[in-house]
Amino acid sequence: MLEHTFCHLPGIGACSEKKLWKAGVRTWEDARSRMAGVLSPGRANLAAPLLAESRAALAEGDARWFQDRLPSDEAWRVYPDFCGRAAFLDIETTGLNHGDCITTASIWDGERLHTYVRGRNLDRLAEDLMGYGLLVSYNGRTFDVPFIEAEFDVRFPQAHLDLRYPLKAVGLTGGLKRIEHALGIGRGDVTGMDGYFAVLLWREYEDSGDPRVLETLLAYNAADAANLERLAVHAVNALLAKTPFAAARTLPVPRTPDLGLAAHQSAVERVRRRFGI
Repeated sequence: MLEHTFCHLPGIGACSEKKLWKAGVRTWEDARSRMAGVLSPGRANLAAPLLAESRAALAEGDARWFQDRLPSDEAWRVYPDFCGRAAFLDIETTGLNHGDCITTASIWDGERLHTYVRGRNLDRLAEDLMGYGLLVSYNGRTFDVPFIEAEFDVRFPQAHLDLRYPLKAVGLTGGLKRIEHALGIGRGDVTGMDGYFAVLLWREYEDSGDPRVLETLLAYNAADAANLERLAVHAVNALLAKTPFAAARTLPVPRTPDLGLAAHQSAVERVRRRFGI
């Protein structure tokens, strides 16, 4: 989609971009010779130098370059070109307040699941995330990523697509679980669990050391991360449908992965009894 995109160029907004598309200027290559015939000379001269920079940024895999220049409601356009280098990210914490900390984290990369546990390998989380070209989350712009950056004293330089906003743009709101349900995305044996239950699972694991409790928590955390891929594809395809490029650029629906983790009913019932829920 990025090679069809012009609204990141100076002097070109949504209306000018649609004007270019309608006139048959559909790609950056088309624009090299034909943009001046569609836009005013001033706008064309202002935008032309950035076409070469756009091609270079795409070739170098720099999604952040585009995110920094795209209107915020068009940031979804980086996804089709960078989904192969995306980290679908979700964390669990001891709470939401100052002083709370990360307990577990999951990264789904479209092929493999990577899990992190406090006291084991959580210290590798920030470094591993640096290896991806695009971070994808739900509400991660205000929660997951700031939490990680604060805990590890880092700043992530790459692009970050928070799906809360493109999903809202296609009419899906109300929280991650509600959106998953609306789209028919199942959660298997972690159905019914929420972020508060994840906090209680960690407390139980700290007190008992029971690996079944930890696996239940990781199963919940991993489902949050892996389901982001299907949510991203749904949002992007719905937004692509509003452009002339849907037929050529629509993304295939990802498979439902086997994450290799199970929620243990005995652990779930133990937490419910202990905390009276």
